[in-house]
Amino acid sequence: MQGTRALKVLATVVSLLAVAAIANITHGASLNRLISDSVRSSGVELNSDERQLLRRALAVVEERYLNEIDTSAMLTAVFKALREDHNKQEEGVGTGGETAAEDEKFDRVESALNIALRELDAHTAYLTPNAYSELTVRIRGEFGGLGLEVTMEDDAVKVVAPIDDTPAQRAGMQPGDLITHVDGQALTGMSLREAVTLMRGKIGSSIELTVRRDGVDGDIQVEIVRDLIRIRAVRHRREGDIGYIRISTFSDRTESGLIDAIESLTQDDTQPLRGFVVDLRNNPGGLFDQALLVADAFLDNGNIVSVRGRKLVDNSSHDAERGDITDGRDIVVLVNAGSASASEIVASALQDNGRATVVGSRSFGKGSVQTIMPIVPPQRYGALRLTTALYYGPAGHTLQARGVHPDLEVTHKSDQESDTGGIRREEDLDHALTNPNGQTPATGLGASEIAGERCLKLVDEAVEDEDLACAMALLRLGGMSRLASAAAAQQ
Repeated sequence: MQGTRALKVLATVVSLLAVAAIANITHGASLNRLISDSVRSSGVELNSDERQLLRRALAVVEERYLNEIDTSAMLTAVFKALREDHNKQEEGVGTGGETAAEDEKFDRVESALNIALRELDAHTAYLTPNAYSELTVRIRGEFGGLGLEVTMEDDAVKVVAPIDDTPAQRAGMQPGDLITHVDGQALTGMSLREAVTLMRGKIGSSIELTVRRDGVDGDIQVEIVRDLIRIRAVRHRREGDIGYIRISTFSDRTESGLIDAIESLTQDDTQPLRGFVVDLRNNPGGLFDQALLVADAFLDNGNIVSVRGRKLVDNSSHDAERGDITDGRDIVVLVNAGSASASEIVASALQDNGRATVVGSRSFGKGSVQTIMPIVPPQRYGALRLTTALYYGPAGHTLQARGVHPDLEVTHKSDQESDTGGIRREEDLDHALTNPNGQTPATGLGASEIAGERCLKLVDEAVEDEDLACAMALLRLGGMSRLASAAAAQQ
């Protein structure tokens, strides 16, 4: 009897596997048919590699994207872009710049596919084999170059931020700088990848950037010597009785760097520590697992983050394990509009669990999960950076287009005197996903507010950083109410 039942179960499993295999074959044939129809209707021919890339990429998007997609609509967008590129080539209009030989075969499909993917959201994109390889290098936290986080804007490379302790930072590059020329060559018409490739070169070689900067008349010429960029994810120092920890990115070295920082700060017994300031300002994020480890390092229990997507494989919930490496000392977390993704996971986990007070200004609001999906084999076809889920903090709300709101918002005189309209957050990006809870960025702000210049008067040290001064004053005075009373007494 048992043998018969086992055979029936085995037969059922085999049958299900066969059905799944047939479904995959049928689906692949359907995509091939849709692509062939698009080729005929558009008049744009694709070679076998381009067809394979397009079919495999669309299959991945269909299967794993956060929301269900209309494959036909995506193909229409792809072939519209291919047709426009074809017309430009016939008219003799080049795209400008040189491209890496390994990626040339996918140039036009890369561009067309990314045009279609950008309609889905602000972060989904196709990565060529070279771009995928470069991404894996960056994740390791060591690469060659100038040390700039960049994006493309108005035919120029816009500096998001220079990376700490790199040639670009030492040369004086600033957030918002627009790079228009590299060694005299205009970047007009180049893609971001082409421009970045142009800026790379041998370690020790020099490069001259032509830069436009707000508030400065005329172009600025900046000479930088290329170097091996080793991203130091964590830095620390003593501010009297307070341990200051700066986390600039979440690479595979972040947790170990945090542990080293805590050990160093606590072993210095010149003065007992009141607590820690964890600075996540202008930290664009990075590795999800490192964000979990950093948050867990400060928590004894509680939820860190939940991940919710359309597919079961993209759903998960992550809780802290017992063990607080600070032995329960008070923590203040600094955030601003440049704190995104993994930074927001850590800040919301510590805030929602009552483990830390968040100080500064509302964070960026990138609450979507991008999964790197290799298109097999990736060395031939590259990969997709695909939005597959949203992050939800312990309090149950998603961070998407909402961000982390500080418990104490610091206002600055410089903000009042300048145009702050240039600050861009997630909700300002083209095709940004909306908050599914219907929460606008201002919903639930409810933060106390303090002028940064008041905090400078509350600390003994010659601290110029107003946000840091507020964090230090908060730790030393022992809470929000005492800080408010001390600030009021200054008036």
